[in-house]
Amino acid sequence: MSRNLRFLAIALAALAAAVLLVFTGFGIDRAMHADEVLRNVKVSAVDLSGMQTDEALTALQAFEDELVMAPARFELNGTTLTLDPATVGFFADEAAAADGAMEVGRSGSIFQQFGWWWTHLFTSEVLELPVGLDTEAFATVAAEWSKEFISDPPFEGTIIVEGVTPVAQYPRAGRRIAIESATATVLKTLAAQDREIVAFEIAPASPALTNEDVDEALRTAEKMLSGPVVLSRLDPPISVTFTVEDLARALISDLVTNSDARLEIGFDPDEVESLLAPLRPDLELAPIDASFEFNDNYTVSVVPGQPGTLIDPVLATAVLEGAALAGSRQGELPFQDGTEPEFTTEDADALDIKHLVASFTTYHSCCESRVDNIQLFADLVNGTIVKPGESVSLNELVGQRTLERGFKPAGTIIRGKIEDTVGGGVSQFATTFYNAVFWGGYEDITHTAHSYYFSRYPEGIEATISWPAPNLEFRNTHDSGILIRTTHTDTSITVGFYGNNGGRIVIGEQSGGITRLTLPSEGDGTAYVVEGDVSGRYAYTEPTVEYYPNESLTPDTERVVESGRKGWTVTVTRTITFPDGRVTEESWPVRYRAQPREVEVHPCMLPADHPAHVDECPVEETTTTTGSTTTSTDTTTTTGG
Repeated sequence: MSRNLRFLAIALAALAAAVLLVFTGFGIDRAMHADEVLRNVKVSAVDLSGMQTDEALTALQAFEDELVMAPARFELNGTTLTLDPATVGFFADEAAAADGAMEVGRSGSIFQQFGWWWTHLFTSEVLELPVGLDTEAFATVAAEWSKEFISDPPFEGTIIVEGVTPVAQYPRAGRRIAIESATATVLKTLAAQDREIVAFEIAPASPALTNEDVDEALRTAEKMLSGPVVLSRLDPPISVTFTVEDLARALISDLVTNSDARLEIGFDPDEVESLLAPLRPDLELAPIDASFEFNDNYTVSVVPGQPGTLIDPVLATAVLEGAALAGSRQGELPFQDGTEPEFTTEDADALDIKHLVASFTTYHSCCESRVDNIQLFADLVNGTIVKPGESVSLNELVGQRTLERGFKPAGTIIRGKIEDTVGGGVSQFATTFYNAVFWGGYEDITHTAHSYYFSRYPEGIEATISWPAPNLEFRNTHDSGILIRTTHTDTSITVGFYGNNGGRIVIGEQSGGITRLTLPSEGDGTAYVVEGDVSGRYAYTEPTVEYYPNESLTPDTERVVESGRKGWTVTVTRTITFPDGRVTEESWPVRYRAQPREVEVHPCMLPADHPAHVDECPVEETTTTTGSTTTSTDTTTTTGG
């Protein structure tokens, strides 16, 4: 083989190797991007190279959000206008864009695909983002801009009223935004990330209406204002006359621009409503909720609810327009009947609230701040309805006690001491309420007894409350609803639970430290029976002694501020016997803390670890006299809760 032939063979082999290497690279690149957008493919400003379909959609959606959020600016007749893309319903078709990007470089023969790959190794193919907008919305915006920023927009004509006479204003030609080119301009601008200010084209425009269209509308307006119109009805008997002046004030002319452009003559519903407004108090009734009436024999009756009656100004306007075009010029005054109350008679009946199930009364002194708090608390609870299965939290029901809401400072037990807090004293309501829960046989979700015993409350069967804790919450575990009724006098508070327990009624009170229960009715044999028991006192605890400094006392004397009292525990048991013989029993301990003995002494007589203790006691001067020394043992009684 000659030397030249040898060189040619080597060159051809190298070329073949290079071609094979390039095709191998093409194949490897395609295999690596089998389910992905090929490299160097963009949609608008979004590089989708190497993304799967869902990733491409996410990237395009983010780009669309960016486009929609960014206002665009345009120029019209020398004025720069700002357009919010959302107002014209601008959108991008991300799915079509992602599908299109996925197809780039994959169409045609293998050689055509190779050619695309080779030519785009270092250059990108940029696809347009498919976009659209609400053409009607943009047309509305363009029309408004034409009226405001073009001195001679086309006028479609209208009917005005001078006094009581309708007058025609005829159409005329003018100029406006060229809507087709403007739509294309807006779409192109909104689809771009880097937006420039583009000027809208202004074109001559003719009105959609003719003089004949306006003349036809004028004849309709003249007929509608040809005399007064009377609207009336028999129930309730009422007659309303709309004078020609009234009708003239309400007359409106609206341009309808659908396939058959026309002027539509009618009356303004807002103006008709203002004409009817003085009659509303006589014509309209608000819906009345169903309610309950308490009878003298401890029973409850349902007071039916009533639907409301309303004047519908839109419907009244339509009737008025029809009557104004009719020969009689009369029509029926329409009402929107049958507006139901929120709490209907059927709702009340379904609760099956028939009679008093349990009530309890506690007593207090008259005319104290705590009494005002108790009565305000009771008024806020009064009338509460608890459906079967529902629970009630007193703190959630009443809310925080504040001065702005009318609560007053009064005594509250805080860390064993009586301090004034806003809303103090309402624990008496909590105890009264809890006894109605207890003797009514309802589920006790949570309650807390007083830390100290007070004789005005039933021992063991009592509760305290404060904001935000402790709380009192119960659940209605029976088939009938509960209506809570609270009443009060200057010296008492009563809580009654009304429901249905087969006619069985329990009435209790705490007076003079004694709980008294009476049963006005044993029921009809279908009632459950609630019994309660409080054990004797046990697990006594002795009071501690708390010392307080009083420099006015001599070292050998003390002043008893609080004599102290032992603490103890009782066990409360509630038993409910159902008519089918089933019995449930609950027991729980109630512990009352010992009330400390509080004593004032001279600081030198305080315990050594007391912060006010002093080491040296004063020495009394010795005098020659006769007499006696008396030790003060004044006692102060603590009350609260």
